[in-house]
Amino acid sequence: MEKQEILLVNQHTKVLVPASSYNMQDDGRLLIPFTSGDKIGFVDKDGAIVVKPQFTMYYGDCYDESDNIRVSVDRLYGFVRGGGRVATYKRPMYGLINYKGETIFDPSFYSLIPAIGNKKLYTVQDRNLGYAVLNTGGTEVVRLGKYSWIDGFDNGLARVRIGNVTNGQNENGDKWGLIDENGKEILPLEYDSIWTFYGKKRFTTKVVKGNVACDVILSELLDKDKTQEKDNHSDFYDANDYGTNYGEYAGSYAQDLEGYSDDVIDDAFDGDPDAYWNID
Repeated sequence: MEKQEILLVNQHTKVLVPASSYNMQDDGRLLIPFTSGDKIGFVDKDGAIVVKPQFTMYYGDCYDESDNIRVSVDRLYGFVRGGGRVATYKRPMYGLINYKGETIFDPSFYSLIPAIGNKKLYTVQDRNLGYAVLNTGGTEVVRLGKYSWIDGFDNGLARVRIGNVTNGQNENGDKWGLIDENGKEILPLEYDSIWTFYGKKRFTTKVVKGNVACDVILSELLDKDKTQEKDNHSDFYDANDYGTNYGEYAGSYAQDLEGYSDDVIDDAFDGDPDAYWNID
């Protein structure tokens, strides 16, 4: 008889219990989520409803007054297909509330990426697929449409891009650069690619321009008083070497059919060859 795998909950698992079996006073959160039907709302430590049930999902918890919670609602839309059939789809729209349950951003964004290390800064994508950077005070740090794509901030920096990318290929003068949390361009938009570092716990990244690439130390890009020359802390190499390693993901669609290398899958797809469709 085949042995069945036993799956266990972990420290990130949310356990639903009736309010009568739960001591809210012992909960360290300032807002405590609860469900009513298929909607999520929030109560305080006294059990008083602060936010009525209206969300389909939430991300993060408020343990401190500086914490915010990302929330989402489902947007339904459809397209007319052949024969007059209508295909319907559901997509989450993201917003933000603070520790009081007050709305900071209405759930109107396709994506809402928090800056790592800065609780007040978010990269957003609107319904028209435009990108901007907003802070929780309502200021537009980077105006909508200035860049065709903006990553989340990490180490005080975010990758930005102008032009378009299709299946990982640069088109229409596609160029990459880096901006700081004030929207200032730290690296100009003149690079052919910049490797991802958001959420990777990396202190360096690779930048590529033509056939030359180098490792740059992120903190030193923000250090106005650095005294070392770039050659002292950069590892230059032939950019053509990037994308020549194959085999680790052999058998995957991304490598066998789309032709992406181990390096590209590790970088652009976060090591997930099944995400080849999400190259942007």
